[in-house]
Amino acid sequence: MRKVNFLEVVIGHKRIKMEEEKVKTVINWLVSKLVKKLLELANYYRRFVKIFAKIVRPLHELTKKEQKWE
Repeated sequence: MRKVNFLEVVIGHKRIKMEEEKVKTVINWLVSKLVKKLLELANYYRRFVKIFAKIVRPLHELTKKEQKWE
């Protein structure tokens, strides 16, 4: 089966799909945005939870630019 890449889409026999690398990039970006928004909302509870910083540390680490999502 022959596939052709054209304008960041893969065109094959009876199907058209996005390049997988581009899809992964968009998904990672969306998840990163979601985690940042979640942290913004959860930040309200900082004054009520004694160890808040310790609890949200793993989420905060995920928002770093060089962090790879798995």
